Amino acid sequence: METEEEQVEKLKSWLKENGLSIVFGIIIGVGGIGGYNYWNYWQDKTASEASSHFSKMIEALETGNAETMQTQADALISDYASTDYALMAHLALARKHVEEGNFDQAESALQQVVGSAGQEPLAYVARTRLAAVQIQNGQFDQALATLDAEFPQEFSARVDELRGDAYALQGKVAEAIQAYRDAQSASLRPADETFLRQKLDDLGAAD
Repeated sequence: METEEEQVEKLKSWLKENGLSIVFGIIIGVGGIGGYNYWNYWQDKTASEASSHFSKMIEALETGNAETMQTQADALISDYASTDYALMAHLALARKHVEEGNFDQAESALQQVVGSAGQEPLAYVARTRLAAVQIQNGQFDQALATLDAEFPQEFSARVDELRGDAYALQGKVAEAIQAYRDAQSASLRPADETFLRQKLDDLGAAD
């Protein structure tokens, strides 16, 4: 059995060999905790700042202050690109461009969301708006390609109605009627059923 002095000497030797590793382990552990806490703080701070810019942007959009709206949108897109607020800034810019009749710029802004949001809800919103802008621009095949994606069920009526619009403007009456009827039968009803019914009537669709 080891004496007390032998045990102390063994402990000293072990610490000499392994002490640095222990210190590094503590530093790394504490650093990890500190880094995680800082990350949470940064995320909260970033979200708060982005939210403030977004509120100012929407207020400017609603009041027609184009310069302020553009400034706030630019800030979101350049400084908060990793947040959903940047994507919503692109959507807001697209709305502004449509209101001004700048459909090419609106299409560009919406493409940014479609390309960045993946399978997020904002991407599906952007796709339907992009298709509508492409239809407005007479880009019917492009609009149909934009709509050729796997949308959540909630978007079915809107997507089918837009398909119908593209087909109708291409003169493809049978396809348009079928698309409009698909929109009518969607589990979530179209936003304006009366207008959809009018589109079918204009194509001479029988009940």
